[in-house]
Amino acid sequence: MRRLGMLAVAGLAAASVQVEAHHPISEVYDEEQVVVLEGEVASFLFGNPHSMVHVRVEDSGGGAHTWAVEWHAARQLTRQGWTAAALTAGDRVRMCGNPGRDPGAYRLYLLNLARIAPGAQPETEANASFCDQTRRDAPGNSPSPLRGDTPDRPR
Repeated sequence: MRRLGMLAVAGLAAASVQVEAHHPISEVYDEEQVVVLEGEVASFLFGNPHSMVHVRVEDSGGGAHTWAVEWHAARQLTRQGWTAAALTAGDRVRMCGNPGRDPGAYRLYLLNLARIAPGAQPETEANASFCDQTRRDAPGNSPSPLRGDTPDRPR
């Protein structure tokens, strides 16, 4: 009976350990390409294993698509100063990231994010300079919620 009790306790302890499954970024996203998107936040899902930002982006033909933008886990974003209330529906943002391998899926792996101040004109600077501020190999770097409408340092 004692052995059965110890087995039950060990089973509960093992079940309480948080397991994180993770897919290699390169399976879903093309790390050789970067794109810049500007649009309006439709939703911000602050969670684990990845947070998601859904952004409505107008295309050059006048249509619009909602992009699913994958971001860091809530734990990591919290350490960087982000909260679940950092982005709300209607916020205007500019993002740089790796596009999904399936262009029709409208997915992006976020590398850099900047809020666009209310009333600001669309960005006219070269997209390359915004994306050059991103680097996946710099540990601990990420867009900061405290920087307002300024692009963040390398990430």
